Amino acid sequence: MFYLSLWVSKLYLLFTKKKNNDRAGSLALKLDKNFYNHVRKPKIIIGVTGTNGKTTTCNFLVDILQANNYKVTSNKEGANFLPGIAKALMNGVNIFNKSKVDIAVIEFDELGSKKVLPFLKPNYIAVTNLFSDTMKRNAHTDYVFNKIQEGLPKESILFLNADDLISSQLGKKNKKIYFGISKLKDDKKVNLSQVQDIRVCPKCYIPLKFAYFHYHHLGKAKCPQCGFTNPHPQYQLTNIDYDKKQLTINNEKYFLVNDGLFNIYNELLTISILKEMGIKNINGSLKKLEIVKTRFQKIKIKNLEIISQMAKGQNPIAVSRALDYVKKLSGKKELIIMLDDIYDNKASNHSEVMSWLYDSDFENLNDVNIKKIIIGGFRSCDYKVRMLLAGIDAKKIFTSQEEINTYKYLDLKNTDKVIIIHDIYLNKTANDIISKIEDALR
Repeated sequence: MFYLSLWVSKLYLLFTKKKNNDRAGSLALKLDKNFYNHVRKPKIIIGVTGTNGKTTTCNFLVDILQANNYKVTSNKEGANFLPGIAKALMNGVNIFNKSKVDIAVIEFDELGSKKVLPFLKPNYIAVTNLFSDTMKRNAHTDYVFNKIQEGLPKESILFLNADDLISSQLGKKNKKIYFGISKLKDDKKVNLSQVQDIRVCPKCYIPLKFAYFHYHHLGKAKCPQCGFTNPHPQYQLTNIDYDKKQLTINNEKYFLVNDGLFNIYNELLTISILKEMGIKNINGSLKKLEIVKTRFQKIKIKNLEIISQMAKGQNPIAVSRALDYVKKLSGKKELIIMLDDIYDNKASNHSEVMSWLYDSDFENLNDVNIKKIIIGGFRSCDYKVRMLLAGIDAKKIFTSQEEINTYKYLDLKNTDKVIIIHDIYLNKTANDIISKIEDALR
């Protein structure tokens, strides 16, 4: 039955034009429930999970490994549930179930760890971070932590974020390699975010004393009673030179791929894994990297810069990071926000849970350089209420239930930058809006 499932799924991929469709994996699993155990796996498997940054980290890893002449299979398009993983493994073998790749880079959903990891048994498991996430699905960081912990194979080497006092505690019996960022000049001594997922010592429940925050709960902390603190990172970023586009990690210089701190963490994690694997040409490959355009892109049209950035809707940390990035951009800015979940909208004409808005840092948009904020989607008025509570001038805020019509409110003559923040399912709409702006400027 295994070979039938393998051949049918490969034939499906051969004849379908939907190359990113994970239905091939679904077919394989339907025909052989033990497909995962039967399919031949490469000698090296890298698993990547965490709340934010999984897909970007996988893309970095795959691109650099391929640039160094490794044959790689991956679900780097973000299909991180069982069918997508099955498709990636199926792509890694020939019709005789002989491995044709050197490495598999597999992104897996945090809650699926217990199902995925026992059969995958990665040589390396990278956890980007653990934050508050979609309320109706991921509940609480402790819940997600336990799901990952339950699935960890003892033989896997873990790459953990030393600045995250939650995820850095994973894998008591595993070998662990930590990555982290030293104190930066923009760090705060007080957390200004709505959410801080860890406030007390997990050992003795005394309030932690933070020396500084990078953002949310990422930073340096210590328990004044028992001494619990961050682990020391083997890979430590000590300087970011935005002008030279350069990172300093363990006294070595690396090209800065993207200036968002959340993506700098992804790059640091990537470099840490590749260094441990003994990959030589890391920096040369970094210079050729770009964030996948569905996640982040910059376009220059005449004197106007258009920035399109994806943020997971209903995820307060991802949205807060995007809003913080907007705040730090220079010049006169207009912002389009489209974060409604289209699947919720189709099912019930509205998103089910909106409490996450009040865990997101919309206060970052209370900026004199932001001239307009245009909100698209069924729940656009809910966003407007949240922004009013953040102290944003009502005259700046415009709403449209149709996302595609948001561009009509733009004032392109007196603007340096237009930023579009969109949900993962609204990438096509964001690109359509960019085309509308291009037409308007002609």
